[in-house]
Amino acid sequence: MRKFIIISLLSAITMPTLACIWGELTNPYLFSMYRKTEFKERVEKICNDNWQAYLGTSEEYFWFNADDVIKAAQHKSDGLMVSYVKNLQKYLKCVGVEQSKQYEWNYPSKEEIATQQRDLQAIRTYALGNTKTKLRSQHALLYMRCNMMLGRHQENINYWEQTASQFIETVYKDMMKNIYAGALYKTGQDEKAGELFAEMGDYESLMTQFYRKRSFQAIRQHYLKNPNSKVLPFLLQDFVNNCQEVIDANGGEWFNGKLFVRRINQQEATQMRQFCEAVLREGKTETPIMWKSAKAWLEYLYGNQKQATTDILEASKLAGTDRMKDCARVLMLFITANQAPDTEAFNDYLADELSWLKEMEQKEADGYFYRAKTRLSHQALMKHYQNNIDKQLALMDVTDNYHYGEYIDTMRVSQLEKYFAYTNTPAKTNLDKYLKANLKKDENAMTDLIGTKYLRLCQWDKAIKWLAYVPASFYNEAGYRMYVLLRKISVEPWITRQWIKDSDEDRAREYNWTVRENPKLLFAKEMQMMEGTMNVLSGKALCQRCYNLATYYAQANFTGDCWWLMRDGKSVCDTLRVNEVDLRAKTKELLQKASQTTDLALKEKALFALSYAELYNENQRWFTSEWNNETYEYDRKTSPNTQQYRAFAALANFEKQNATRTSQYVSRCDEYIQFRKQFH
Repeated sequence: MRKFIIISLLSAITMPTLACIWGELTNPYLFSMYRKTEFKERVEKICNDNWQAYLGTSEEYFWFNADDVIKAAQHKSDGLMVSYVKNLQKYLKCVGVEQSKQYEWNYPSKEEIATQQRDLQAIRTYALGNTKTKLRSQHALLYMRCNMMLGRHQENINYWEQTASQFIETVYKDMMKNIYAGALYKTGQDEKAGELFAEMGDYESLMTQFYRKRSFQAIRQHYLKNPNSKVLPFLLQDFVNNCQEVIDANGGEWFNGKLFVRRINQQEATQMRQFCEAVLREGKTETPIMWKSAKAWLEYLYGNQKQATTDILEASKLAGTDRMKDCARVLMLFITANQAPDTEAFNDYLADELSWLKEMEQKEADGYFYRAKTRLSHQALMKHYQNNIDKQLALMDVTDNYHYGEYIDTMRVSQLEKYFAYTNTPAKTNLDKYLKANLKKDENAMTDLIGTKYLRLCQWDKAIKWLAYVPASFYNEAGYRMYVLLRKISVEPWITRQWIKDSDEDRAREYNWTVRENPKLLFAKEMQMMEGTMNVLSGKALCQRCYNLATYYAQANFTGDCWWLMRDGKSVCDTLRVNEVDLRAKTKELLQKASQTTDLALKEKALFALSYAELYNENQRWFTSEWNNETYEYDRKTSPNTQQYRAFAALANFEKQNATRTSQYVSRCDEYIQFRKQFH
């Protein structure tokens, strides 16, 4: 409903939160004792489906809109629904007032609070008077909601126990039961409330209830009261995962987006391991696998890998829920992968377990097996196969490793060629059979990447060999297609920037422009021809060729307009990568040669090009910017010892000696004008 209409006041309590985290995380939790199907999300989905059915729409329903429902009800002459929705709408406004109390800057006035209380009383009276109609459950829920907001928790307890608990099973009854659990908590019946929250899968309310009780002592006390309490899986899972957070943070990993991380020290973790053993010896628990798995994972996290292996093997034979057994199997795989030698026996075991993980990932909707695969891939398998690059890359691919794309993009091209050959050879072992059957293989993409990596090395003959296999149609599907169609490599970037306008893109789409030839192959062939014939040129022709080549290199560089020749994407954070030639350095080298010409027009172009800012890193620019606290602006401070300063100085001296022929592209250059003001 309104994203979600408040079910329990526990949902409205403000809790500490963690700041936003950017980037993908590689350390998800492995200890999972229950399926994470949050109560609030579950009932919201059912409520939305009910509204969708009432409205008779085929579109998925995401947001409760009272006006739409009222119109539909009036069309059906459903007066009861009209009155119910109008009162529900009034209740939502009361909820808004209650929620605004959390923020000082938006705290409601006395008049608004008084109006809220009057409205809640009126809605409550209305709802109770309609609990014998065909919308009995909906009105009973509205009645209990009003009681909850008014703090009449004992009345909700009485109403549930005497009346609502006997209603037919519906989502509205589930929500009433949740409000009942909240009322128990509010009246000091914590243990009973916790059991109900756990039974319903309301982990948000459980976190609220036990936020300050998540410790070894709290778990121990809870166990002593009831060895099979439904709350224990939640508390134990939270404890173990908090231990993992602390260990991961010490190892440089970010927090896993968990809102309520508690830093557990090693002494408390040791107490918990000892307590897990005591629970198992006592024999009162119905889920011994949970306690043994917890001990195994804690042993592993705190460095006792041998004991962890022994414990997890024993755990796998003990009783527990299906999720607990699945978790033990995941933990065994992770612990084994981090210790086992690289043998064919381990490879066979891994093939079976990866196949099982994939099956479970498709079957379970809560994402646990995907997260388990993520941690396994990043923190176990990459290390295990670091000396077998082919298998390491294949495993990264099939396990959706976040670093796979960057890894193959920056590795040596010879290694990538070897891996490509591996993917095309028949599989012999069980692991190879699994990997090659599950590779997300795109022959054209891999061939293009190998050819592109040779472009980055300026090895045109090898680039041509690979790129010749890539059809032009491949580039029509590329994200940079529009740049291929609308930009030219021969345009001098220091004189003309090839900005793409919306009208250009519209025209390209209107006339269905397509890439008809492989642009990278054409580039490689042209570069091969231009560089290959330089030895037969001399004088002005040689200088002109150097200038033309410099233009091509500058455009193909990651700062150029034709960056797509060397990269799949462009970012302001781009830098020179490993295993590629510095195209900016080659550009400057060729421009220096071109500037030796006796042709004044070409010399001016070459000198001007050498002052182009995109050819230099920040520390090579002709000035630095320093903040002025008096003017509240940046002051430019010249840096005479930098490369760009010397390039501008050479251009300025040339223009001084040839004042009668300064070109417009020089005289109109803002950067050059600023330089002249400070050049002496």
